[in-house]
This record gives sequence, structure tokens and C-alpha cells, in this order.
Amino acid sequence: MKILMDADCLIKLTKAGFKEQICQQYEITIPNVVKKEVVDAGKIKGVLDAELVEKNIQKDIIQVTGKETLPRIKGDQALIEIFKRGRYAALATDDVKLIRLLRSMGIPYILPGLFIYALYQKNIINKKTALNCLEKLSLFISEDEYSVIKFLLEEK
Repeated sequence: MKILMDADCLIKLTKAGFKEQICQQYEITIPNVVKKEVVDAGKIKGVLDAELVEKNIQKDIIQVTGKETLPRIKGDQALIEIFKRGRYAALATDDVKLIRLLRSMGIPYILPGLFIYALYQKNIINKKTALNCLEKLSLFISEDEYSVIKFLLEEK
């Protein structure tokens, strides 16, 4: 399944420490503007996450798109244009403003915490691991997202 991911989601999954598991199960693509924000700007600031994401790009674990076709479009609009042009199942984000826009356009989206639940549902990780991942991610997501995912994990 092809997922287009924004910078916020990519950073949160990286900080929570399970981005690689997500990338093994899904075909993750980021726009070039996200690469510039996360990797290029992150390296200038000395952010460790930037180097981790750059290694994933170099190893072709994360694809980068939009460099040639969208040189002047930035931010949320670039994500939407790339989504429309590609064959993506969803756009991964938890940016409230972007989610409102995606909803109004009928574009499916996935929250970072739902990746944990999806791995659990596929029996790739067990409940204990899923709850541990959720706790790590809890520092970066909303209480609502945390509560819903925790409820779903504990329900089964």
C-alpha cells in the first residue's frame, strides 16, 4: 500500500522509534519539500532524526517525489497535488489544518497512531509492543489520538 507522508508524521514516527517497521509494511513516499524540511534543514540544525531519514532515503526505504514536477508548490498544497497525481491509498498526517482540508476534498488520511494499530492488526507486533510504541508516540500526538488507539489496542 502506497502512503504519502508529511513532515510532521515522519518526524513523530522517527522520534517514537518505529518508522522502519512502518516502512517495511508500507511503501512510504515523501514530497521533496518534506525531504528539504526534515533532512536538509534538520542536518543544518544538527537533528539526529535528519540523518536517520536520510539513510532511509539512500537505502530506498523511503521514496522522494515531486522534485521535478512541483518546483514552486510548497507545503500542504504540494502534498495534495502529489497525492492527486500518484496512486496513494492515503496521506499520513496529524496536522489539524491539513486534515480539515483533506476531509473537504475527500482525500483519505491516516494518523501516526493508526500505524501502530495496523501493525498490531496484521500480527506484526503483539499487544505489549504496540502499547509500548504508543507510549513512545504519546509525547508527540494528541490525547484524543492516544486514547482512541489505546482503546482499540486494549479492546482485542
